[in-house]
Amino acid sequence: MKYRLILHKKGSDMKLWRLVVVVCFLATACGGGGDVPTPDPVVETPNYDACLPEVGESTLEVVTWNVENFPVHTNTAVAVKTIIEDTDVDVIALQEITSKSEFNALVDALDGWSGHVEDYAGSQWVGYMYKTSEITVLTQPENLFPESSNDDYNFAFTSARRPLYMKFQHTNGLVVNIINVHMKCCSGSEDRRRSGAMLLKDYIDTNLPNENVILLGDFNDEIVDQADNVYQNFIDDNANYKFTTMPIAQGASSGWSYPSWPSQIDQILITNELFSKATETLVLTLDNCQTTFGSQVSDHRPVMIRLNNN
Repeated sequence: MKYRLILHKKGSDMKLWRLVVVVCFLATACGGGGDVPTPDPVVETPNYDACLPEVGESTLEVVTWNVENFPVHTNTAVAVKTIIEDTDVDVIALQEITSKSEFNALVDALDGWSGHVEDYAGSQWVGYMYKTSEITVLTQPENLFPESSNDDYNFAFTSARRPLYMKFQHTNGLVVNIINVHMKCCSGSEDRRRSGAMLLKDYIDTNLPNENVILLGDFNDEIVDQADNVYQNFIDDNANYKFTTMPIAQGASSGWSYPSWPSQIDQILITNELFSKATETLVLTLDNCQTTFGSQVSDHRPVMIRLNNN
């Protein structure tokens, strides 16, 4: 009945209605009466070769990496495993582990690796992973400032993010005391970060005065161009301490470790015993080799230091 009415139209109206009929017919025939299905998304298989430095057995490579609420995505663990295997560094200090079971599964999936995540209250933990063929742990990981009645400790550090200490030896003979930190974030917490910096420096000065020390992690603050730098106590004592990330922080923003809010907040600090042994510090710009890195892996880039024992 509908088409019979249309065919009785005359003149220009007739032409218009014929066009409507044809369009409706084609739309129905081609569409099959339903929506065109959305194709499955293409799964990215990144190749990190162009974004990774070469490593060798004679040098010690140590990385700090905030892995952003690990695992932040269903693809995170697989991507992190691939990155660790391809990077082939010796020690990794991790921040923002939110699943201990996923962390332990990652360690188990990596041939020749061991790891430790601290077991205390909270939901964002710090931990270590290390290559067993090149690293011998001399002192097992331990919390330097455990929760207690000490108000200074509790003010400076959140319950789940206490500095984690470990002592190890590399196959090249180098012995290192490493401290992994995740400092309090955001504006308004400057006094807490400053308090943490004072506690850490006092600990190193008192307990490790003549030892090789690497203090590294997510410092959650800049180390340059601030009138009231919370880490000024380390910067002023430049005879004994050096931020090896300082040249990166002073460089172009494209090379910084936190690209989503361009800043260099992931730091590596060494004591003077290591000044002559630190040969290179660099940010691994893995997001240049994986477009989904920021959404599926982490919003932080890893930062690596290379040391020799010459």
